[in-house]
Amino acid sequence: MFTQTEVKDLLNTYLTLFPAEAQRIQLFSDYAARTETQNLYNRKNFDGHITTSAFIVNRSTREILLLKHKSLNRWLQPGGHVEQDDTLIASALREAEEETGILVCELSHIAITENSDLPFDIDPHYIPPNPKKQEEGHYHHDVRYLFAYTGNGNHEFNTEESTGLKWVPFHELSTDETFGHVIKKIELYL
Repeated sequence: MFTQTEVKDLLNTYLTLFPAEAQRIQLFSDYAARTETQNLYNRKNFDGHITTSAFIVNRSTREILLLKHKSLNRWLQPGGHVEQDDTLIASALREAEEETGILVCELSHIAITENSDLPFDIDPHYIPPNPKKQEEGHYHHDVRYLFAYTGNGNHEFNTEESTGLKWVPFHELSTDETFGHVIKKIELYL
């Protein structure tokens, strides 16, 4: 896992590529500055914690894979909490495989720079309280990676975490509040 210093370096590098996003990711920048390494990924740290996600796209059909999140009851990309992963991109790949059944070998990372650890998007977002899990409301500082799907169509959702899975055409999400800015970035890197 990345240390506090490495997370700050990642944010600085990210902002050199996407300077217009400084305000949008300010919550994450502030969090990284004040949080010790051991607490950055701790899911019981209700000041927030770092998560990762995988945006899986089909290049030929111009679609993105979404899951219906069980707790939040929303269509979202595969992703979740960082565990004992060596890198943030490894965390995103593990989450993708766990949640979709897609094998890591069926995903081709679309790197935005020579630094493959650099995400194509970062999104701090609020997660409401979940009394069932005894969790207070908190922020997920989501580090997002982009992958092209190269498999043969064998995938299914993990029923413990999701209630559905579907491929959605980019154009259906281009004006969506959650996905609109991400679709524009995906289009740049395809």
